[in-house]
Order: sequence, then C-alpha cells, then structure tokens
Amino acid sequence: MAYPLTMFCCGCSVPAGTTIILLFHLVACFGILASVCSNLIFHNPVFASTWSVQAQFLYMGFALMGIPIIVSALWGVANQVETNIRVYLYYLMCSFLENAVALVYFCLVEDVCRLAGTLVEVGTSNFGEAFLCGTFRTVSYFTVATGIAVEVYCLWVIWSFCEDVHDGKNGLELWQLIPSKDDMIQRSKSNKEGPYADIVGFAHTGLPGPYGTG
Repeated sequence: MAYPLTMFCCGCSVPAGTTIILLFHLVACFGILASVCSNLIFHNPVFASTWSVQAQFLYMGFALMGIPIIVSALWGVANQVETNIRVYLYYLMCSFLENAVALVYFCLVEDVCRLAGTLVEVGTSNFGEAFLCGTFRTVSYFTVATGIAVEVYCLWVIWSFCEDVHDGKNGLELWQLIPSKDDMIQRSKSNKEGPYADIVGFAHTGLPGPYGTG
C-alpha cells in the first residue's frame, strides 16, 4: 500500500514539489503546441515531425486541454482546493498512459537503429553498425525506464498532496480563516494599553473603572 510522501526530492515540501511539477507540465504543453504549429503551419520540422497529421493534432488537442486544467490546479495549490488538484491528477494519469505507450512504441517496438539512421550512418565508419545499434538500444531501454519512473513519481507527489489537503495537513490554520484578523488583533491589544494595563483585574476589561467593568 502506498503512503503519502512527506517531502519532494529529499528536501522540498510536497506543496512546493506539486507546484514545480505543474509548472514543468505547463511548459511542456506549450512546447507541444509550438512544435505542432512549427511542423504543420510553418513547415519547420521539430519534435514529432515524422508523426502523421492526425497523431500530431490528437497530441496537440490533449496538450491544449491540459492548459486550463494545470492553471486551475495551480490556483488550487495556492488556495488549498482539493477538487482542482484531483482533476489534474486524473489528467496526469491520462498523460502517463499516453506517454508510456509512446515511449514503449518508439523505443522498444520500433527499430531504434532505423529511427536514428543518420547517426548510425555517420558513426558506422568509426565504431561499426552493430556497436552503434546496441548502444542505441541500451539507451532506449534506459529512456523508457527513466521516463516511466519519473512520471510515476510525479503521480505519487500529486496524489500525496491531494491526500494531505483532504486530511487537512496542508490546509489553512484556524486563525487564517478569520477575515480582517490583523485589525481584530490590533484592536484587542489596544484595549489593554494605558495606565491600568499592568493591573491583573483591569488588564482584561474594556472600560477601566473602580470595579473593572467591561
């Protein structure tokens, strides 16, 4: 059974880690939008330029849908709203499944040597084709394992923060829920000042008098 994390990356708090993950994910969504626009509109091939038009539009639509969800989750972290963060958690689960399938397909199912054809052709004369293909396959296995491990850890962090907010561990303190608390504290202190403030009976009265009436 998984337990909620108490810190992020061995030093940061879970709310800080959640905010970092959200910001990185937001940047990634904008990066996907920019890449697809560069591929299809400006005809300048960058990331995923070899994908079909349908696949690129599907990936862009999923990233576009995530932008308001991530922004809403950032607001939820700032205001301790569990619902917004839960919605992002479900979106992150879908992103994990999508990215895991893509990683497994392109790194394990597809021929890595064929995808890196230019690099193989350039380095064949120096290292040999078999050595380069073996190296690329090893790197692809490491990429899949690292990518899946990082995304699982991000899911764990977001889920931990949701559980903390649900249990009230990262919620607002009771004194933070009082509106205009600073003015109220200042007024309560000012009532205890004056020549009678040091007298035990008079220190807690609103109107000093011979009998300590309040």
